[in-house]
Amino acid sequence: MIKKIEELLPLVENPARYLGREINVYIKKQGKVKIAIGYPDIYEVGMSSLGLRILYGILNERDDCICERFFLPWIDMENLMRERGIPLFTLETKTPLFLFDIIGVSLSSELNFTNFLNILSLSNIPIFSKDRKKDHPIIIVGGNSTFNPLPLAPFVDAFFIGEGEDVSLEIIDIVKEYRGNRFKILENLNKIESIFIPLFRKEKVKKAFVKDLNEAFFPVKYVVPLTQIIHDRISIEIMRGCGQRCKFCQSGSCWRPVRIRNWDKILEIAKETYKNTGYEEISLLSFSAGDHPQIEKIVKELVEEFKKKNVSISFPSLRIDTFSFQLALKIKEIKKTNLTFAPETSENLRKKIGKNIKDEDLIKLVIQAKENNYRHIKLYFMIGLPQETEKDLEDIVKLIKEISKIINVNISFNTFVPKPHTSFQSERFIKKEEYEDKRNYITEKLKKNKHLKFKFQPYETSFIECLLGRGDEDLSSLIYNVWKKGNKFENWKEFFRFKTWIETIEQERIFVDKYLGYLTPPFKWDFIEV
Repeated sequence: MIKKIEELLPLVENPARYLGREINVYIKKQGKVKIAIGYPDIYEVGMSSLGLRILYGILNERDDCICERFFLPWIDMENLMRERGIPLFTLETKTPLFLFDIIGVSLSSELNFTNFLNILSLSNIPIFSKDRKKDHPIIIVGGNSTFNPLPLAPFVDAFFIGEGEDVSLEIIDIVKEYRGNRFKILENLNKIESIFIPLFRKEKVKKAFVKDLNEAFFPVKYVVPLTQIIHDRISIEIMRGCGQRCKFCQSGSCWRPVRIRNWDKILEIAKETYKNTGYEEISLLSFSAGDHPQIEKIVKELVEEFKKKNVSISFPSLRIDTFSFQLALKIKEIKKTNLTFAPETSENLRKKIGKNIKDEDLIKLVIQAKENNYRHIKLYFMIGLPQETEKDLEDIVKLIKEISKIINVNISFNTFVPKPHTSFQSERFIKKEEYEDKRNYITEKLKKNKHLKFKFQPYETSFIECLLGRGDEDLSSLIYNVWKKGNKFENWKEFFRFKTWIETIEQERIFVDKYLGYLTPPFKWDFIEV
């Protein structure tokens, strides 16, 4: 098997995706339970997932468990594997996935549903759970997209809801005890309150969460890839959960409660992980770093520790109302970081969606950025929010014009998608004509402005995201048939084929307004308690 795979490497675009010989990788020969964990996209995307790294580390710390990684091969590698009959394999030992006890997949986007089916197909594992025999692995899926597991229910043996550190260890114990008895494993997994087994259909599934982030495992033996990945740096979670109550956002509804990691623990993790990796950037992860009550102490200590080592500190997420230029300037002592904010909409509508940020506060920040030699900022807006009026669009345009007089601006416009478990879960997704009217209005008003660049995320991808995100088992055949027609890598703009979705929707006579229109409770996903 290893020799067959090695023969393919000179023939593909990036062989390092498939080598598995990275720094700090685990190679274990002893372990009663074998689990393969992966992400339904290529290596560069999947290895950027901190959640995957945490599970990889925590499971391999157990003497009785072997945990290896897998990712989807790129098109060139997949074609060669199918031609030569090579099943999907793990990176560490090149073992086919079908030889593992458990296959765990992290799903964070509905646009990866077809990729998930591709994983099963490439692994020579039956697509539908009902067709699997006793010697097939248990297929477990977790991640953000499982807060409504119903569209994927026919394909999945078990859904894990919430945070996986503690419950993953319970899963290993059960598989270890009942190994070889598929039904008994599922029966006992069903007793865990945060696991949903479609075969058994319990009435309530309660989200799992880690109570104390200071005691939570962190993978200080950080795997260092042999090729560049999307987030090629040390990512340290300084806070988990979101205390904000933005009505459109799952972060504030699905990932509560807020838990903080103390500054001294963060410093300890940073020092140990740096020693094990040599990375020159540390990113402080949270839904909004400025909300951490010790953020100034964290930055001060990290800058003092790493300044001479030329290691930069960055925030991927900042809120306008908690942003501090003192912190930004402290970080800038090492390296200037980009500024990104999400005003979302007009000031008037912001208040209605639970985001109490004033335009004048954003403009003050922009002026400070200019004074401190920042050359541009990035802004995120949404269109199609509930109660949005033409006046709101006018105010968005006015705000953007004001900011562009001060600094160069990059702007991204997304279409609002009503998500399960949010305050807006019953709202509708806007029609294509409405979207085009809004987009054309904004474009016409801003197109001659030389100080800004703007783009609209495709309406069509948001359409499918909403359809699948609010779907039920009636959509499983749609997902299956779209995948059978060749759709995959749909988070990649060049591979997303909306036409196939629409043709299949029409063939199956699916009434999309059932999923995209206004919904009334009870909701299909109410059995998931977040």
